[in-house]
Amino acid sequence: MGAYGWKATIGFIGPPRTNETVLHEAFELATPGISWCWSVMGLPEFGNYEFDEALATASLCARELAARKVNVIVIGGVPLLTSRQPGYHVELQRQIQQEVGPGILVTSDLACFLGAARALGLKRLALCSIYQRFIQDNFKKHLAAHGFETVTDVGLEYKLADCMTKAELDSAYHAASQAWQQDTSLDGMILACPQWPVIHNVPKVEAAMAGKPIIGHMAAIMWGALSQIGVDARQPGYGRLLEDWPGWPGELASA
Repeated sequence: MGAYGWKATIGFIGPPRTNETVLHEAFELATPGISWCWSVMGLPEFGNYEFDEALATASLCARELAARKVNVIVIGGVPLLTSRQPGYHVELQRQIQQEVGPGILVTSDLACFLGAARALGLKRLALCSIYQRFIQDNFKKHLAAHGFETVTDVGLEYKLADCMTKAELDSAYHAASQAWQQDTSLDGMILACPQWPVIHNVPKVEAAMAGKPIIGHMAAIMWGALSQIGVDARQPGYGRLLEDWPGWPGELASA
């Protein structure tokens, strides 16, 4: 725990070797006493070979974060985790948990998404992201394996470098609006990938969708990581998940 994380420090294993937007949004969401410690896998681009190469560094990243005495470790990278069979993220979490020991909880952004959807009572979802089609389809497969139906999805088909150069402040809002127009019967929506601007679009989309909850990527990570270790960092203005701060669904058992 660092000087700024006197309540909790979240150790985040981020896939890309280059980060910008995700750092801005992570620290903006953090309330006083909550901090982040970053370690990166060195992912250069979206692709199955690159995913395997990056995942091979996850244990090293986790051990280095544990040495910095973070309170919880989040394995980031929905594209990487969903490139393997459903349930892989649980296997990886358990492997890394054994390596860092029982004193630091290990979770993943995929587990946090699943936990948030469960905690908010969602079943029928829209999935919006900057991801390419093969990543969207992998994510939908994993959601289905955990009992969630993706009723519509919008993916912007970006390369990794495009996330910080092509996405505009309202790109996520326009993608979400398109998904909502395609099917208004959904229970809620996932805005995936933390590499494009999301957090200020979440309340706008919720208002446009008659208050149905939107799960943004960094919000899911912060809520999921902290709620599993009993830390409440709720705040208004960033959507229902962070404003209501529901408890971690126990039936998930950190999966």
